[in-house]
Order: sequence, then structure tokens, then C-alpha cells
Amino acid sequence: MVGTQAEAVGLYIGLNLILTLVLAILVVRQRAKHEISLGTGGNEDMERAMRAHGNNVEYVAIALPGLIALALLGASTTLIHAAGLLVTLGRIGHAIGITNEVTIFRQIGTLATWIGVLALGGGCLWIVLA
Repeated sequence: MVGTQAEAVGLYIGLNLILTLVLAILVVRQRAKHEISLGTGGNEDMERAMRAHGNNVEYVAIALPGLIALALLGASTTLIHAAGLLVTLGRIGHAIGITNEVTIFRQIGTLATWIGVLALGGGCLWIVLA
């Protein structure tokens, strides 16, 4: 496993950037398949692809700065890996669940993401206020 805080953060930034790109590509594929240039065109597959991508971006946008902050504050690599892994796996699970209509994946993915974001926020506060 990656050793320093910066390497750990780099790992999760890299994974989440690639996941975001994959989800964007899936949106484009749905647009091409259904010939939809803007919005969803009332197509459920398009809606699911767009929400998987959009929801991912919403959470990754708050999680990655949290990882960077933990590293800058000198948090343990264990905390960085735990939070980063929860967010990353949570985002993957949610994306699978929303695009394939597997509710349990979506729910577990959301919960994992929330726990990861809570660990990020709590970790930052713990270090700053301790």
C-alpha cells in the first residue's frame, strides 16, 4: 500500500478522477445511443447515467479536498486510506447501483460515502482542535 500521506492522497485522487471520466463517457455513450444532445430526452437510461455522473461529481468535489487537508495536517496514512477507500468504493457501488437499478448497491454506496466524508471532516476537526 502507498506509504506517505501525499502518495495516499494521490492514489484516491487518481482513482476518483478516472471513475469520474468513466462515468462521463457512459453519459456520452447514452447520448449517442439514444440520439439525445441535451438533457435526458425523457429517457430513463440517460437519466440514470447522468445522475450517476452528477452524484459522483457532487461527492468527489468535497471528498478530495478533505483528503488533501488531512495530508496537509499530518494525519496518519491509515486514516487517509480508510476515508479514501470508503469514498472511492462508495462511489463505485453507488454508480453501479443507480445505473443497473440495484438498490442495495446504491444504498451501501451512499452509506460508505457518507461514512468516508464524515471521517474526513471529523479527522480534520480532530487534528485542528486537539
